[in-house]
Amino acid sequence: MHSIHPYLGQLDQLTTESSDGKDTYIHPALKNLGAVSLVLIREAIAPVIFRNAEQEITDIDIDGEAFVRAVPNKFKYPEKSRGLQLLRAYGVGGRMPQNKSVFRPKQPISEVYDLNTLVFGDSSTQDKRVLPVKAAVSYSDGLSLQPKYQCVDESFHNRAMEDGTLFDAADKKNSDNLFSRHFVKPGTLLVQVLSTRGRLLPPEGLDHLLLSVGLAGTYGGQTSVTGTNLSTHFVGFYAGRFERASTSPYQLVRHCRQHGVDLTDHKALTQALHQHLAADHEANIPPEATQDYVAQLIARFEANDEALARQYQTTAKATAGLFDNWFGTGKK
Repeated sequence: MHSIHPYLGQLDQLTTESSDGKDTYIHPALKNLGAVSLVLIREAIAPVIFRNAEQEITDIDIDGEAFVRAVPNKFKYPEKSRGLQLLRAYGVGGRMPQNKSVFRPKQPISEVYDLNTLVFGDSSTQDKRVLPVKAAVSYSDGLSLQPKYQCVDESFHNRAMEDGTLFDAADKKNSDNLFSRHFVKPGTLLVQVLSTRGRLLPPEGLDHLLLSVGLAGTYGGQTSVTGTNLSTHFVGFYAGRFERASTSPYQLVRHCRQHGVDLTDHKALTQALHQHLAADHEANIPPEATQDYVAQLIARFEANDEALARQYQTTAKATAGLFDNWFGTGKK
């Protein structure tokens, strides 16, 4: 992992100082050149529902053809939630419900904002002040590698009475509560990119992100129907002082289709994406090393590793200092 550290921030340098000639102020570290992208393959292992108000699965046109499009929050919301649970497990954050951050008057900012805030972002108010924190990690769309018509199916359902019939006891007639459910078929592969820029995210924050992504989860809408429905495969990390257009998932879909990559085999897809991206970046961590690192992190957490617990404690103190100085007086 050390090969990408030059493109990340440092835990002991989350803040910096500036002077107006009279007072010295502490504020968040200034951005510097550096971008790190984590490329993921999301594999549907049960029916997945990505939709808005319409019944149909959301899609987007790429070169005249429709592809499944899972907007960023379909992945970020459950993973941000998992991040809060990690902090609660260590007793170092997650004190508020997700998206319900509330400050009492004069309450220390660090009692609400935590490492999850740094990684995933948040916004709230205190005494009519807006306290916005832009996420250090950006989620891209998740795009199917195959056209929509090849990876979406439909099923027919009814909202039956408790007795199992379609008879509506209230209106004394057969129910017309019939509907169709569209879903992404198991076996479908989607590509997604998680990026951090400006060297604001320390390695400890990256570890928290990896644990929050995990190995599998429940994503999309109507999740009570299918349960765990997506498995995550890690392609690798790709870093440089400047971002590359090749890390856009839209460009990755084009590349794979133009070069005859097997779009149904996540292992073949992973190797093809790595070869393409590694050649275009200053530093990279290959798939096997990335997957091993994530597996080790999860194993350490599940084994109650003391070093990992100490890392979270140290990181909590550093992020508390960041937010208390950022939104406090800021004076040294």
